[in-house]
Amino acid sequence: MCAFFAENTLSFALREKTKAIHDRTDHRIMSMGLFSSLNGYRMFLLSQYIFHRDITKIYEDETLLRILPDLKSRNRFACIEADMRDLHLPPPPASSGDVIPFNPSVAVGWLYVAEGSKLGANILSRMSLALGLTESFGARHLAPAPEGRGQSWKVFKAAIDGAEFDQNMCVAAADEAFTRFVTCLDLAQKLMEDDTINGAVKGRAML
Repeated sequence: MCAFFAENTLSFALREKTKAIHDRTDHRIMSMGLFSSLNGYRMFLLSQYIFHRDITKIYEDETLLRILPDLKSRNRFACIEADMRDLHLPPPPASSGDVIPFNPSVAVGWLYVAEGSKLGANILSRMSLALGLTESFGARHLAPAPEGRGQSWKVFKAAIDGAEFDQNMCVAAADEAFTRFVTCLDLAQKLMEDDTINGAVKGRAML
């Protein structure tokens, strides 16, 4: 694809227009030292659980499934639930009501953030190994797709670039998704300070 056409795609607009908030989110994650200890990783995992619980219905949408047939298999929520069980984390209380007002263009903006995070998960997966976590224990949701991270991302970008979505809505939704993940980090931090969560972790770890 020549530069002109590449720069007029939805995926290019999403990358360029969310770069600042994307960088701030990455900096927040790394500055918290979440991969320096198991409890830090538990905090990260809780934030992932809350965020992906927010968006899990998107992976069932019939409109998006026609555009991206492998959409359901991209959903990492079941892997996150399994990782939570491995690390003795009880699920946090559900939020009231739908977090995302559903619209295909809005959904794609959120998916862009979720799918893009799988590329960064390559680094996080290696960092989790130092904590004794693997793609079959505790860090399942950080594992690459069977076809590889790069190929999975290319397929996703080609699908959204070939469909007709409202670019402004997609970008605004992606901004909301990054903001929401930072909120999820804050919520996870509070949960890890909660006696109920801490007690459950310590009690189950001793079994």
